[in-house]
Amino acid sequence: MTREELILDCRYYNGEEEPPEGTDSLMWGYEQVWVKRMLENDPKLQKLIDFYSDRYDLPSLLPFQEDGTPIGIKAILWSRLDHWSYLPADADTFKEWYHETYRANTKTHRQLLYNH
Repeated sequence: MTREELILDCRYYNGEEEPPEGTDSLMWGYEQVWVKRMLENDPKLQKLIDFYSDRYDLPSLLPFQEDGTPIGIKAILWSRLDHWSYLPADADTFKEWYHETYRANTKTHRQLLYNH
């Protein structure tokens, strides 16, 4: 995928060098890292996906996979929730946090383009 195609799946990052005023800079940064790692085919991203998939069965855990957020972004978000909460987040905690903190009131660029 190209950089532009990857950005279509982001909710906060639009390809800027710095987060725009009023943007959640943490979420923007996580998406920026995801785009970079995808473009570089960084094995760290796949290890992160594998870790959360093995530990919590990430793909089947997320019946909301159709929400437009790639599993790689969800794995990064889960790792950040673990980091900032200083405890491993369980599946229910992650899903609640994901909906309330990351996904709330946003749509991916792809959803905005194709869901009119």
